[in-house]
Amino acid sequence: MHIVVRVNPQVGPTVFDPTLGTQVVGTDAAAMRVQVAQAYDELRGPAGVTYGQPVGRLYATLLGYRILSYTDDEVALRLLTEAPDASGTPVAFSTELRLLWSGGDWGLVAPAGGTFDQVVTAASPAEAAIFLPFIAGG
Repeated sequence: MHIVVRVNPQVGPTVFDPTLGTQVVGTDAAAMRVQVAQAYDELRGPAGVTYGQPVGRLYATLLGYRILSYTDDEVALRLLTEAPDASGTPVAFSTELRLLWSGGDWGLVAPAGGTFDQVVTAASPAEAAIFLPFIAGG
């Protein structure tokens, strides 16, 4: 989950560049680097932010996870997240992720095309109920 947060354009290139360079793997890793950098430039211009600085804040809350499959060197999971929609109403969604063990650490497999667009789905309350919750402070 930490890798997913650190590849958001809002955190700025001092965070997302090293994360994308060392903890994102797969055939679409280069595309993800391009996508995140472009999104950052699109956000920082209107915000009047100097290059390198964070842009705004992330309004998403990580609520839980569900492991889909696990081996010693690969994990497939879904993260449950809540974020406000355009009207400010909280909406739950889940994101499917794959991780590979490589070089002594887990690396996020970049999603197809370098964006999470195809792996994010809305989560109904019934679907959200099957996720293991993250526990505050632990």
